[in-house]
Amino acid sequence: MDILISPIAEFTSNPVILGAIILLFLLHFYLPSFLAKNKDLPFVKKSFELKSTDGLSPQETKSYYNGIAIKSLVIFLLSFFLGYGLAGGYFTKKKLKENRLDYSYQLDFNEGESKNVFIIGNNSLYYFYLIKGDKKIKITPLSSIKNIALVENKMID
Repeated sequence: MDILISPIAEFTSNPVILGAIILLFLLHFYLPSFLAKNKDLPFVKKSFELKSTDGLSPQETKSYYNGIAIKSLVIFLLSFFLGYGLAGGYFTKKKLKENRLDYSYQLDFNEGESKNVFIIGNNSLYYFYLIKGDKKIKITPLSSIKNIALVENKMID
């Protein structure tokens, strides 16, 4: 379930990303008509690897251009999420090596212990985090956490 919901959560986490994804869907909605009108332009032929549609019926031509638009949308979305994930991991690793992580959360555990942490991520069952001074990633079940506090809120402070 987390795998299915995480792209939607990523869409809505940032207004710029949400706007870019909506724009991407709108552009790909109109892409088949654009391709049909501009099929003879060299850069369009080369970019989308268009084949000649002269021998096809109008319905087959429409289906052909719709297929290209869907394939293009899938490639863009996969590239976006793969690039976003790789870049996020790279920059987190770089901050960890340079000791520039913001340990802005405090986890209060059910046993009464509290720790300042940098939260890498979470899913429906676990939190993934780093403790200040330790470079090992810790994984804790949600059920063992009593409370999470945002210690350094840059929007308020």
